[in-house]
Amino acid sequence: MTFNFFGNGKYFFSCIILLLLASCQNADKKRILEENLKADSISILLNLPELKAVNSKLLEDPNSGDLYNKRALIYTSIKEYTAAANDAKRAIKIDSTLPAYYNTLIDAYFAQNNTRKAKDLLELVEKKFPDNTEALLKSAELYFLVMQYQKAINYTNKALKVDVSLAKAYYLKGSIYRESGDTAKAITSLQTATEQDNQYEDAFFDLGILYAAKKNPLGPEYYNSALRINPTNENTRYARAKLLQDIGKTDEAIAEYDALLVKNKRCDNCCYNVGAIYLEIKKDNKKALAYFTRAIGINPNYAEAYFARAYTYSKMGDRERAKQDYNSCLELEPNYEPAIEGLNKL
Repeated sequence: MTFNFFGNGKYFFSCIILLLLASCQNADKKRILEENLKADSISILLNLPELKAVNSKLLEDPNSGDLYNKRALIYTSIKEYTAAANDAKRAIKIDSTLPAYYNTLIDAYFAQNNTRKAKDLLELVEKKFPDNTEALLKSAELYFLVMQYQKAINYTNKALKVDVSLAKAYYLKGSIYRESGDTAKAITSLQTATEQDNQYEDAFFDLGILYAAKKNPLGPEYYNSALRINPTNENTRYARAKLLQDIGKTDEAIAEYDALLVKNKRCDNCCYNVGAIYLEIKKDNKKALAYFTRAIGINPNYAEAYFARAYTYSKMGDRERAKQDYNSCLELEPNYEPAIEGLNKL
């Protein structure tokens, strides 16, 4: 018995067309669903109470530059940058004498990664408002981003000539010096920033990082100052724990890591670091093993944790499990030399 694939061509092609139509309809449904979800999320944002309040006021006073500027700031906060830029432009058109409106537009351009428009507008603002320190510091940030460090320093100095107490200017100088490799000047500038503003969390945090790089015991004090301002910052708490570990205060480090794990059970690096302390410092292989296993449970792609657990198994005489973990490490990082050496020694 033979089958004629072409004899009933009309039926065959009708089926193909129906299948294609069904496929297209499914694709259309999926696209429409995605568009609706996106529209819904934007709708939720656009129905924020503060946005509704500004819109209501604009209906009563459509020529208020302040209201357009306020709405632009709200748009920026919800990442509607094009709408933010348009409102800032409206504010400037209504009143071109207020620097704040230009600053809002510059922020919108920065958020859009439109550095060319930001640069052009900053140059205009510098000529129009030479004492506008916020714009001068934005110019410094722009040159910092493109690694023109001397120009960035020049703009921070221009801002400081207008106002010598600008903590942000000193902080920015510290960041520039740090990136350009001048640690001593970075520390001096950041310390001045904290003297001008004792609530400058980022400055205290960066000082902690600089002292931590030297394993200097002053590092934890700067982290403590940052945590005094923002006690819930997990990045600062982790950095302090790591520094305590590096300077040999292992019990304090373990306590800090464990406290972090209570709040954030997904901190794989916390588990790994505690495991390393138990393995290398406290010589407690069982506890080390438990923490490395926990790190892998959180992050199955953690190559270093597989290596550390393999090494722990090898110290405990469990060659088979050590081999398995060394191989798991090498599957993730094929050229991981310590794992290759570990396998060769088994």
